Amino acid sequence: YRDVFRELGYDFNFDFTSMFAQPVMLSEKIISLTGEKRDRWIGLAPFAAYQEKMYPLEKMEEVIKKLYRRPGIKIILFGSSAEAATLAQWEEKYKGVVNAAGKLSLEDELILMSYLQTMISMDSANMHFASLVNTKVVSLWGATHPFAGFTGWNQALENAVQVELYCRPCSVFGNKPCYRGDWACMNLIEPLQIVEKITAGNQL
Repeated sequence: YRDVFRELGYDFNFDFTSMFAQPVMLSEKIISLTGEKRDRWIGLAPFAAYQEKMYPLEKMEEVIKKLYRRPGIKIILFGSSAEAATLAQWEEKYKGVVNAAGKLSLEDELILMSYLQTMISMDSANMHFASLVNTKVVSLWGATHPFAGFTGWNQALENAVQVELYCRPCSVFGNKPCYRGDWACMNLIEPLQIVEKITAGNQL
């Protein structure tokens, strides 16, 4: 897009970092869900508009199991009101997991995301929301591919979790059914690969 505008005579710098010029205090409503910020917070947004862009929930639960036992870790789940019931099951099963789905305004969700150490997200809106507040995203890519141009703003390509297959990407937006019928692009990603991306550099 910048190249297009430059050809038209309008150039600009890529200097955007966060929509919040200064850190924003957590609201009472957020704190009533999460408690005060004492731990390292990991966001998890496991849903996407299409199955082809979504990591299997049973495998994502394995990621939670590998993370929630670590001392000083709190996992915060993000999703829509329609997805809240599924996420509530994880909140009930695992101590230190908080379900924020459908409980906050978009503004409060963005503020909460700005306090995360990392967001785990599909190629979906939450990847971009976290990017808008300068939060590191470990993104999972199945039918789509970062090279199509939809990676979150300022996100490092090395934090994209994906497997290289001859059939990827099978669509730009992930809206075409998997013609193989096995969703190998997601199923071949192991939970440990995701955890290792999060823990790279001894961040946890």
